[in-house]
Amino acid sequence: MVRRLLATLAIMSAVCGGFLTGSAVATEPAKCNTGVDKVCYAGYNAAGLKQIADDLSEKGRGSTYYAAMEKNLTDGVKGTLTLSDGSNLPFRLIGILHDDKADGSGRKAGLTFMAWNALPKAYAMNNSYTNRGGWRDSLLRNQMNNGEIWNQFPTDFQNNVTPVLKQTNNMAYGSSSGSSASATADKVWLVSYRELVSTMYDGWKTYGGFQAWSQEGSQYEYFSGKVTNNYSGNGILSGIYKTVSGSTPVGAYGSYWWERSPYPNYDDYFLLVDSHGDPSYSNHAYCRYSVVPAFSF
Repeated sequence: MVRRLLATLAIMSAVCGGFLTGSAVATEPAKCNTGVDKVCYAGYNAAGLKQIADDLSEKGRGSTYYAAMEKNLTDGVKGTLTLSDGSNLPFRLIGILHDDKADGSGRKAGLTFMAWNALPKAYAMNNSYTNRGGWRDSLLRNQMNNGEIWNQFPTDFQNNVTPVLKQTNNMAYGSSSGSSASATADKVWLVSYRELVSTMYDGWKTYGGFQAWSQEGSQYEYFSGKVTNNYSGNGILSGIYKTVSGSTPVGAYGSYWWERSPYPNYDDYFLLVDSHGDPSYSNHAYCRYSVVPAFSF
């Protein structure tokens, strides 16, 4: 009798304490602890966001978190990410169940975010005048996923971010006719031209790499109805090249920020968003411009 009572109390303790999952009570996603957590969005820290994102990935629109996150996306709620130098990088939710996970599960990453200011320092896409191999073979991709830029992100971010597959025109100089985009697995990346705009610019249809270029993802939900010009300015994209202090990043050649899309009409250009929010600008891969990272949980 005593043993049965103790066993019953143990089960009640486990359920009430939130240790059981599935049909039982699940653990509440971790909240931000001011002064401790380096990542905070809508009151949740990095581990909490990962738990919410995993639930979304598993249950889709049936997740209990879907409606709240959809409202956060629509309202443009901003989060904060503290970098290793102590500077803050604001970010916004731009997509829910948008990006394919890179783990082979066939599921979507629950939440995709994009910074809403540039990193403190500007970077070149490559250390030479070339876009050969596209985003896949670029120096900047390496720095964002394994090198100098990756090392700026806090440990709780690094431990919870979810690698996803990013489609890009990665062929030789981006200009081979009839070729297709190819995928890379990225923890942190740059958005493509296609992920910003609803339709491609018609004037580029004669370019050799247009087919692969058009396959570089689809417009993120947050930009739908807000980014309407694919060859001229969009107010929502202007000013993002600046840091939180309002200044341009250290070493920047101009008021622009990189996209991961190679420009197939020239063998050393990548696309940029200019200071007016025009996503169709382009320049040399060797030039240093602002970096606005995106990432998923």
